[in-house]
Amino acid sequence: MSYQLLKLIHILSATLMIGTGFGSAFYLFFHYKKSQFSTVKDVLNTVIITDMIFTTPSVIIQLITGILLSNRLGLTYSNWFWIVLLVSLIVFVLWIRAAFIQVKLKKMIRDKNEFPKAFHRWMSVWFYLGIPSFLGAIFLYYLMVYKTFF
Repeated sequence: MSYQLLKLIHILSATLMIGTGFGSAFYLFFHYKKSQFSTVKDVLNTVIITDMIFTTPSVIIQLITGILLSNRLGLTYSNWFWIVLLVSLIVFVLWIRAAFIQVKLKKMIRDKNEFPKAFHRWMSVWFYLGIPSFLGAIFLYYLMVYKTFF
């Protein structure tokens, strides 16, 4: 595979990853704040499906294409490479935790007609996991473009 094609796949998967992640989080949080229970239930289901169909594959593609591109550029095992891997790992751990919380939230309201008290607490945890996760993803864009720290 050519360098240009590999880079295109990497950029498209990065765009898909942050776009679906940010969009899904926005819609879920927006509807949660409006306290429309039935809408939150529907949006939560959609967010979980979106993560399975779009976000998860793009995270995997990011890792694979990122390592291949780093290797082609001779950056594998540079300081930059280790920083990218560390930040990627942190973002991944935060994201996977948030994804499990989404499933937990879905189970909490599956047979309910209103939000249980624990739902609000877990929504706060989910929200605050998203802040460093998205900041980390933006930092990864910065590293991808500027290749600093090597």
